[in-house]
Amino acid sequence: MLTRNSPCGRRADAELDDRRGPSRGTPPLPRRLPVSYSAFCRDQWAVYQSFSAVTVGSARIGTTIARAVLHDLGDRWDAALRTCSPAAYAWNLLSRRVCERRTESGLHRLLDRNEADALVLRYKLGLSSPEAGHAMGMTPADFEMLRHRALLALRPRRAR
Repeated sequence: MLTRNSPCGRRADAELDDRRGPSRGTPPLPRRLPVSYSAFCRDQWAVYQSFSAVTVGSARIGTTIARAVLHDLGDRWDAALRTCSPAAYAWNLLSRRVCERRTESGLHRLLDRNEADALVLRYKLGLSSPEAGHAMGMTPADFEMLRHRALLALRPRRAR
């Protein structure tokens, strides 16, 4: 899990911190949102930005998408907190937004969106199962089941 004390967490602070003003065109976070929302954004920023950039094939567009999703999440933060997993709620927003802009890949044609996302997080971004599960709002065990199901779906079927 990326924390505020990790190098990625510090970068997230720099890119999303509303006290320092915009960084590289980053609009400031709304000031009246709860601390829990700000902490969530800081914890998830690096993964959301990297995932978006890799999936759409552009660091600039990926950053724009990740930023927009987190700002949209701010408008829906109360609804997210009422779900059993605010992280899963947020991941669904991100995944759907990225899906609209992604570069067409065989992975996304062959697998369900969550399965493809799991493989991108694990193998393209190199996240551990606990880190990837945390990003998607699921337990490491649930993430491993999803990853395993995706890998099985990619295996060639034997001729009968």
